[in-house]
Amino acid sequence: MRVLVARAAVVGLLFPPIAGAQTLSLTESQALARLSSESPRERAVRASVDRVRADVAAAARWPNPRVTNNREAVAGIAEHVVMVAQPLPVSGRRRFDVAAASARVDAAASRADDEVRRLRADLRLAFADLWAAQAREEELARSVERLRALAGVLERREAAGESAGFDRLRAEREVFEIEADRAAAASDRARAQGALVSFFAAVPDGVIRAVPGAPPPAPLPPVEELMARAEARAGFAALRHELDAAAFAGRSAGRRVVPEPELVAGTKSSTAGAGDMGSIVSVHVVLPLFDRGRPERAAALARAAQVRAEAEALRLAVHAQVTSWRAAALERRTIAARYREAVTSQAADVERIAQVSYEAGEQGILELLDAYRVSSAARVRQAALDASVREAEIELEFVSGWEMP
Repeated sequence: MRVLVARAAVVGLLFPPIAGAQTLSLTESQALARLSSESPRERAVRASVDRVRADVAAAARWPNPRVTNNREAVAGIAEHVVMVAQPLPVSGRRRFDVAAASARVDAAASRADDEVRRLRADLRLAFADLWAAQAREEELARSVERLRALAGVLERREAAGESAGFDRLRAEREVFEIEADRAAAASDRARAQGALVSFFAAVPDGVIRAVPGAPPPAPLPPVEELMARAEARAGFAALRHELDAAAFAGRSAGRRVVPEPELVAGTKSSTAGAGDMGSIVSVHVVLPLFDRGRPERAAALARAAQVRAEAEALRLAVHAQVTSWRAAALERRTIAARYREAVTSQAADVERIAQVSYEAGEQGILELLDAYRVSSAARVRQAALDASVREAEIELEFVSGWEMP
């Protein structure tokens, strides 16, 4: 018994009740508002777009001119030649390269939007996880208080000779068991709080408390409507932009057969005679005899085929996810509603009946403690079922792009 008392004392010190600390109550919408553009996670996602955007500037830049300074001397006569050569990108490749780079930027932005949506969905899942952990810890704390009150009554009755010592000892043992479970629940709640805070731009002061809303469950649209919304998602838009980029890259490769001239202008002076100075004008053209852009065209065609395959694979995967999460949401709603109606709503009656039977001597302390334990487990299970319903709804909203009203 002394060991159990010591364990309970240590548990109380390591895991103090939530009410003893400063709390910051947040609804789901308030938690989502803290996932701002200043959040490190969202900034990391958006930074990938800026990195790809630099490719547009690289594709749009003009080639640098070349300056040649040449001096030749033979038999006492020196010639000095200064020339400036400027490549002229007149084939149209530069325009298509810029268009391809811009399409890749649009694809990166769409993927970033999808990743931000995933972040928001993960935050909402973390919020639901925190709420379920809170509900479990609070229910176990209430069970501890009820059992302590029962143990106190049994101790007074034992002192008055009205009950056996076994009843008090068994009630005290149950208190220690539930106390240990509450300590584990407090640890789960702290972990869930840390997971939720990791989405914020700054760590808030105090303990986060999830305040759930109570919206009525909205009817779920059919799979066909959900798929129509899903195909407007940023993930599909990113693949469409990638397909455009591949098309522009292919058109750029086709323009490699068009020569791009290099204009050369300069001056030439000589020490012969009066040392006159003349001008130089020439045009250099690379003939596309060997390099006609075939590898680049093949790469563009392969990329386009890959993007089409990825789009089809994504469509099949999203259809499977929409179907499964919709079915899961409906099934979990039904199970949670049935459990609430058949079990949770009767938990208080079970405790009351067991208490009356124990007072009348019809049942022993073990039956009374079992009634308390079963009722508490029913409330904890109900919280877990409600959290699982929320999980299915959040995942369905993410994969389909449909938002629950």
